[in-house]
Amino acid sequence: MRQSCSLWAVWSTWLGVPLLGLVAAFYWNRWVGLLVLAAGAAGQVLYIRWFPRMSGWLGYGSVSDVPAGPLERAGGTPRRVTFYSASLCPFCPLLRGRLLELQRHLEFEIEEIDVTFRPETVRAKGLRSVPVVEAGGRRLVGNATSEHLAALLQGSGREDAARR
Repeated sequence: MRQSCSLWAVWSTWLGVPLLGLVAAFYWNRWVGLLVLAAGAAGQVLYIRWFPRMSGWLGYGSVSDVPAGPLERAGGTPRRVTFYSASLCPFCPLLRGRLLELQRHLEFEIEEIDVTFRPETVRAKGLRSVPVVEAGGRRLVGNATSEHLAALLQGSGREDAARR
């Protein structure tokens, strides 16, 4: 089961909610349009906040974490991890939290790049969905457990199970 957000869905949400507000403002009046816009924005915030509890109902399956095994601060750990995210993606905050927790145990820097309004980055990197984690020349696409992230960071090859 793929647990990622396609970028076209992120962009259509960013365009769709304001467009719906404009249509409501034009059809009824500006106050209704503002109300629709505010309800859409609040709905997105609540969706991301409650997503871990709702993911099974929405068909994404569980987003629960699998803890990493013993962590080694080996010299092979990449010094820089690039994390590509997008606003309105409910998987990105989950993965960000897991990376930050692993960062406490392993030595690496996280460079987070929000690609929501960066089409040049999306094109250059060939991204179609988020979240994406790049480390040591390898790429992990979609939601990943702490176990998969640790495997990617430590270079053991166990990340291939989650690699897409």
